[in-house]
This record gives sequence, structure tokens and C-alpha cells, in this order.
Amino acid sequence: MIFQNELLKNHTTFKIGGYVKFFSKPKNVKELVYVVKLSKDKNLRIIPISNGSDIIFPDYELNAIVIKLDEMKGINISDDIVEIFSGEGLPKLAIYLENYGLSGFEYLYGIPGKIGGAVCKNAGAYGVEIKNLLLKAFVVNWEGEIIELNSSELNLRYRESDLLKYGILYKAIFKLKKDNPENIRKRRKEFSEIRKKTQPYGIPTAGCMFKNPSGNSAGKLIESVGLKGFRIGDIKISEKHANFFINLGNGKAEDVLKLMEIAKKRVYEEYGIILEEEVVIIK
Repeated sequence: MIFQNELLKNHTTFKIGGYVKFFSKPKNVKELVYVVKLSKDKNLRIIPISNGSDIIFPDYELNAIVIKLDEMKGINISDDIVEIFSGEGLPKLAIYLENYGLSGFEYLYGIPGKIGGAVCKNAGAYGVEIKNLLLKAFVVNWEGEIIELNSSELNLRYRESDLLKYGILYKAIFKLKKDNPENIRKRRKEFSEIRKKTQPYGIPTAGCMFKNPSGNSAGKLIESVGLKGFRIGDIKISEKHANFFINLGNGKAEDVLKLMEIAKKRVYEEYGIILEEEVVIIK
């Protein structure tokens, strides 16, 4: 259940990251409680991830335990109320739910994350965010106790929440809308086509690097200062969408951070706008 000296680049969508001292993939809430309690007893820093997207791990070894939730799976449907465990991926989930005529997750279909990260970051696309769907969150707190939280207690906001103040999400309850499966499928396919045309696809990325400033687009700002295609080492700003950095094979976290600083500096000098990171940077 707990492994030593695990290479984190093997567990992130960006394929970046050095070793972590301890690593765990609990399969159920009982195992998660055990790992959290043990980590607390050993005074270990706990870093939870679900799919490993939207996160930058350092190149050096971390003295911590990374808990990956991608094996905590389960979906239970009762009318328009759905219980979903942290390890369920958004793309497969959208397809599964559309077959039951349940709408909401088709908007999030193209996001390469799982429920754990989606709730933590209030994932959203095409006008729908997790906060529009979420009713309750079930969390293992940092003491290893199971607690239940209402959606309002998480303070869900643009690509942020207070979830990690409480602990680690293991399942969540959502209220969806009923619709004809064909209507849902049509929307999902439309959104998917838009993403494929406008964002890098099938290439290692972390997702969007920066939050969109109010009334603006981070990608368009970065493009406008001439950084599309700019590269440091094997990390390159995508020529398809400048708010995505791509790993050409042997990318390093230090090069990601350098490239982020260049983008922030250029945009600030040109427009006086401070770009805020959307990705989580672990140090």
C-alpha cells in the first residue's frame, strides 16, 4: 500500500517530477484513513493527487508522501443524484452519465482530470463549473477522520476551493439535470471538437498554466507578446494555445518555472496584468 522512492513523472500528465520518499494508492476509504493516520503519526507532509494533472512537482526528491486517488472508484445513481468517488475520470464519467440521461459532466468531458482534482480546483468549461453540480463532499480530514461537508463550506470559486483545508476528498454527491441522452451526446461531441481544434491533444501537458484574468484570456495575452512556440529545454509554449506548455520528452520542472516567469514578466510589462498560476506548484 505504501511504496518508497517513487518517480513522480510517472504519475503526472505533464510527465515531470523527481522522486518522492513515500507514495500510496489507496483503493478504498479504509485504506485512505490508514495512510493518513500513519502519515500523521510519522509527521509526514501529505500531498494528495488524483490524475496528476494541473500540478508541477520539482525535479529534486521530496520528503513527503504523495497519495494518489485514482484507484478509488465507484458511481452510484439515484434518480438525478449521483455519488462519485475521487478516482473516477471526467471523460469516462461524462459518457457513462449521458447513457442515463444525466446532464452536467458533458461540459467537463475534455478535462483530463478526475473527481478529486475537479472538486479541489472547481473545474469548469463552457459555462459550467463543479460548484454548479456539487451537493456534498465526503472527506478524510488530516486527523484521519471521515467528515461530511456541504458544497457551500468548500468556498468553491474560480479554479480554487478550501477543500484541502479540511482534508482529502474520497467521494462527492452531485445533483444533475435530466435530458435526452442524444442531446447530451451532441453537446459533448461539440465541446470535444472545439477542444481538439484549439488545445494541444495527446501531448504531455499539465492543463492551463495560468488563470484567465477578469475579462481576458491568459492564452491570448501570452500569444500577443510573441511567446507562442517559445522553448526552454524540452518545455515549449504550445503553438496551438499559448496557455498550455508541452513536454517534448525530457522536460524539467525548473524549465517550466523559468518559462512561466518569462510569460508573466512579458505580459506584465506589456499590459500591466499579473498572471496568476492555475497549476499547483509543489516545492
